[in-house]
Amino acid sequence: MKKQRNIILYIGTSIDGYIANEDGTLEWLESTELDGDSGYNSLLERIDTVVMGKGTYDVVRGFDIDYPYSNYKNYVFSKSISESDEYVSFIDEDVKTFIQNLKQKPGKDIWLIGGGNLAREFFKGNLIDEIQLAIAPIILGKGISLYNGDNISQKYTLTKVEKLGQLAMLHYIKK
Repeated sequence: MKKQRNIILYIGTSIDGYIANEDGTLEWLESTELDGDSGYNSLLERIDTVVMGKGTYDVVRGFDIDYPYSNYKNYVFSKSISESDEYVSFIDEDVKTFIQNLKQKPGKDIWLIGGGNLAREFFKGNLIDEIQLAIAPIILGKGISLYNGDNISQKYTLTKVEKLGQLAMLHYIKK
């Protein structure tokens, strides 16, 4: 029996649950003192596919580096763009249906990079199998929320807690 691919939400957040400033920037997270790579490299070894929203894709494309996920299959959910570019396939489909079909295809696990709106759609569809949550020691008070008060109730089991410099890395698996 083949193993179904897992959806992994690996994401950084402030103590109060924000994953980015209101404009999508992350300097507060980027300036957090780390020990090691916070599990990033081991995550990349486990996946062959990344999924993100259009806003997150725009932020990543704005970095002063080459597109960092070109070695992976890339899907970007967007209501405004339907054709692919050199890096990604743009998807304007029902999130739950698309992801359930993607999980059935052969391959490694799938990384849900973000952003907040797309992550909430994954939560609403009960699609996230594993959460790796890096909590930075800052309260932002406003920004892009990971949770946003949606009526979502799901249970996860805490499997690992790590202190990586000033980050608290929490690993959860869906019950």
